[in-house]
Amino acid sequence: MKKRIGYVAGVALAALISTASYTVNEAIAGADCCGAKQASAAEKAETKCVVCEKAISNKDKSVKVEHEGKTIYLCCEDCAEKFKKNPGECMRDKETK
Repeated sequence: MKKRIGYVAGVALAALISTASYTVNEAIAGADCCGAKQASAAEKAETKCVVCEKAISNKDKSVKVEHEGKTIYLCCEDCAEKFKKNPGECMRDKETK
């Protein structure tokens, strides 16, 4: 009887650890370059960052960069730096999608 209780407790503990590990991995996988959330289909129709393609929910809080007379909205400073280094590549990716 004691062996069964130990076995059941061990299985329950393994299941708990496995679930916790999966949850942590999913949380980490959702955060790419800057921790911005993944864009849903509705958000993709709205403004999105041309560098990492994350949804920009609030243009007032986004990073603005001028490029060829147009204002480009980016989700974070990291993406702004990447865009400034190679704006042509970022804009080419946007045009082909």
